[in-house]
Parts: sequence; C-alpha cells; structure tokens
Amino acid sequence: MPPVVRPYRGVAADERRRERREKLLDACLDAVAESGVSTVTVDDICARAGLSKRYFYESFGDRDAILVSALDDVIDTVGTALNELEQEHGSTEERVAHTAAALVRALTADPRSSLLYTEASANPALEDRRRQMVDRFTPLLMKAVLDADPADPRAEAATVLMIAGTTELLDRWLRGTLTFTEAEFVDTLTALGVALATSF
Repeated sequence: MPPVVRPYRGVAADERRRERREKLLDACLDAVAESGVSTVTVDDICARAGLSKRYFYESFGDRDAILVSALDDVIDTVGTALNELEQEHGSTEERVAHTAAALVRALTADPRSSLLYTEASANPALEDRRRQMVDRFTPLLMKAVLDADPADPRAEAATVLMIAGTTELLDRWLRGTLTFTEAEFVDTLTALGVALATSF
C-alpha cells in the first residue's frame, strides 16, 4: 500500500512540487537575463529560487534540462501563435505582416525567455531543441506565409532563411543594436519577408 502524502499547510504535495518547479524556472530565466545562457549554474538557480539542490533534482536532471524546459515554454508560446495563423487568408503581405507581428509578440512576451532562443547556439542541448523547433514550424510557415506546398524545396529554403534571419535580427533588436520601435521592427520584418516570399 503506497504511503499517504498529506497536505502541508493545506497545499497538496503535487501542487508544492509544481510551485517549486515554477520558482526554479523563473530563477533560471533571471539568471539567463543577467549573465547569458553559457554561465548559468544549478547553484545560482537554486540560490535565486531559495531552494536546495534536492528540490532542483526533484524536477530536473541537470542544468541543460532546466534550460530546455524553459525554452519549451517559449516554443509552446510560439506554436500557439503560429497555429492561430493557419486560418489566416489575404495577400502575401498581409500573411507576412500577421506572422511577423505574432512572432515578435510571442518571443518578446518575456524578454528573459527570448534570450534562450536567440542564445541557443551557446548550449548544445538548447541548439538541438531550437533546431527541432525550426523543423516543426517550417511546414506550418510555408503554408501560412508563402501558401506553398511543404514538399517544395525552394519554398522550404526560403522559409528556413526567413527563420534564421529573423532570429539574428531579433537578437540584435533585443540587444539594442537595431534601434527600432516594436512597430518599426515588425514593419521591417514584413518588408523583408515579402521581398523574399515574392522572389521565387
């Protein structure tokens, strides 16, 4: 017979674990925002969360695991935004504009999270997950933005170029290298996207 796990101060054990996990993820994002992906440590995350390593390893296997989990939250946000675009109609410019705005909103909703995406190349586990994200969303973007057949290699190449270029521009914009307002940034992405979408 399994042991009975009683609530602590009225909070069930599963809920306490969930709360600790969320605190650790939030602390991880703070650490990334302050010093970048490459310098994040388990010790730092635990100190920021006010939790012992025991509770860290209750939810995550290692540092890479929590970074990937945090990036997964970003991917889910982007996925939700892109799935809503599947029903979009209109001209190429309208589709590109809607997509650019949705991506910028999703990736900047929490500036800490966007760094996980733009700095993914600094961590092999994050880069692997980012590549999985690109593979997952490329067919969707091919249809939503280009209204193209996912089997068309030229359309695939154009879409991957859009994703890679947007990632680099987003990184520069977030770091202040590109001094656009959000509206100007979306307009710029739209103009570049339309130019690429209509070039083949």
